Amino acid sequence: MSAADAAALRDADRLRESESPPEQALVRLSPSRASDYKTCPQLFKYRAIDRLPEPADIYSTRGTLIHAVLEQLYLLDQADRTIERARALAVAVWANLKADPEYASLELDPEVEAAWLEQADALLVNYFRVEDPTKVAPHELEWWVEHQTELTLLRGIIDRVEVTPDGEWVLSDYKTGRSPSETYALGSFFGLKFYALVCWRAFGKMPKLLRLLHLKEPEIITLVPTPQMLRGLEKQLDALAQAIQRAHLKDDWRPRMSHICNYCPHKPICPAYAAEREASAETPSPAVLLPLASRAS
Repeated sequence: MSAADAAALRDADRLRESESPPEQALVRLSPSRASDYKTCPQLFKYRAIDRLPEPADIYSTRGTLIHAVLEQLYLLDQADRTIERARALAVAVWANLKADPEYASLELDPEVEAAWLEQADALLVNYFRVEDPTKVAPHELEWWVEHQTELTLLRGIIDRVEVTPDGEWVLSDYKTGRSPSETYALGSFFGLKFYALVCWRAFGKMPKLLRLLHLKEPEIITLVPTPQMLRGLEKQLDALAQAIQRAHLKDDWRPRMSHICNYCPHKPICPAYAAEREASAETPSPAVLLPLASRAS
């Protein structure tokens, strides 16, 4: 699979979303879209319904790069999964990403690009610190899964699935950002719990273990899912789907302001900041006093 294909898969849950349906129709949800609505209904609308374009940023692009490299690394024979091969794959993947129009907006100058690539290389080195890929036998890589309920179509991509000798499933997810504190560690498992629920309902298989591989620290955080945990999540997703249906029917996507707004690419058009934009437009430019010599001329 090419880097462009890997990048497309990484964004598939966004690009394949169609307009949220009216009441009694299925609400399509992925972990990222569900998180969007919980964070800010207006953000969900911009991404899932309006499908507004968003410029590439260095952080998500680095995640795309690392995911593509690790996927391609695991397509190699076990003995060939070395840090040297991973670095060679990173060079090839980055060359393909740079040629992709989707990433043209990055416009990294040589110095910034070199520093950015060094950070990506550090993540790869950290991966080899937390796990030996020559001893891993993945059953699925970048696996598209989905499950339909009465209210929702749950779907998305699992980074990696392993099957233990006794037939149990282990789901793994790579994270290239900062590892969460103990307070927020459980919440960071939302995506993997979402996929565990899909596996349980679609295939009748409760995953034995969920693994978050945080490559920045590096560390591995694990969670054992339970039926009670996943049933609770299922109820939350149903309630979320009902809220989305009501918002769609009333066209009421209320913005939820937070510190995240400072990083949102849609802030310039968000109605929550309309008054701020108007005030800025009405504020006259400060007078500039010229030196006496300049005024005399």
